[in-house]
Amino acid sequence: MSEVYEGLATVVVIARYLGQDPIERTTLECPVRLTDAGTGSARIELQQYLQGPKAANLLRVILPDGHMLQGQLIDGFNEPGGGWLLINIGQFELTPEPSANANVWKWE
Repeated sequence: MSEVYEGLATVVVIARYLGQDPIERTTLECPVRLTDAGTGSARIELQQYLQGPKAANLLRVILPDGHMLQGQLIDGFNEPGGGWLLINIGQFELTPEPSANANVWKWE
């Protein structure tokens, strides 16, 4: 994995489903480390717990220079001391509601 960015960023955790208004939770000046996880994926390492809607399915990271990275949450670990999130940067379809599939990422 190659490092892409390390520093402060604005991180937006989003629950967005077909026919529903999106729910967003923004964290300003969040310390992150972005790395390329290969084939359209990125890993975001966190140094603190990241607040977000329970049914979050998207993540947006905005760097201080205005560059933005957004993708579907596919895996991760989030707790008070930090954690990591894996996002798929490719296109995906919105679903009417969160999936009941146990393998789908769930925000805790």
